[in-house]
Amino acid sequence: MAFVLTPWQIPPTHPELTEQSVHLWRFPLDCHEPLESLLEEQELQRARRLRVPGKARAFITARARLRQILGSYLNLAPETLRFKYGPAGKPVLAGYSSDGLAFNLAHSGQWGLCAVTRGVEVGVDIERVDRQLDHEKLAAYFFSPSERNGLHAGDALRRRRLFFRIWTRKEAWLKGKGGGFSDPDQDIGPAHLEGCCTHDGTWWLRSFPVARHYLATLAVPQEFSLLQRWDCWHTPD
Repeated sequence: MAFVLTPWQIPPTHPELTEQSVHLWRFPLDCHEPLESLLEEQELQRARRLRVPGKARAFITARARLRQILGSYLNLAPETLRFKYGPAGKPVLAGYSSDGLAFNLAHSGQWGLCAVTRGVEVGVDIERVDRQLDHEKLAAYFFSPSERNGLHAGDALRRRRLFFRIWTRKEAWLKGKGGGFSDPDQDIGPAHLEGCCTHDGTWWLRSFPVARHYLATLAVPQEFSLLQRWDCWHTPD
């Protein structure tokens, strides 16, 4: 499928999103702004339950950025947005017209991502490529037999990178469906095991680097012509 993939760009104040495009927002999590006032009490309680201070701060930053991003489409103040949650915890906008917006949020290490679509579901995942991670153990536990076969069909020197590509593809796909790892259908299927841009007749997956040592995958259940990438709250190196 031919489509336009933009470089990371500074977003406009009120971005325009069509049904033929996907917007992907990148933001750093090492933020020291006082963002708690943008969150509702339920979100703050979730942050307090995270005993590691860095994880609590990352959660607050990610949720605040999500609110700011969605507010830019809806022309609403971030703190006024309200969410409801699916059985697996996937949030959707609630309480007013969302203008057909769908979104998904992911964060890992120092980076967060938010994918936004109009009129179609979306999933996104980002992972830091950790050289100390026992990826073989995780693959044995979480990957289906066909996913493990796809992992071990690759060159041993590239296997760690391939693990993270399969992992992000699997999680983005599961999040797009709304089930996460509680979904009974856990196998992404052979069509999604090879290549960075794949389509199995239903779901389209696109993998790409986000920053050095960070890999992400976007999942949507339809073809589109434009993947527009926004770089926000980030001072270039």
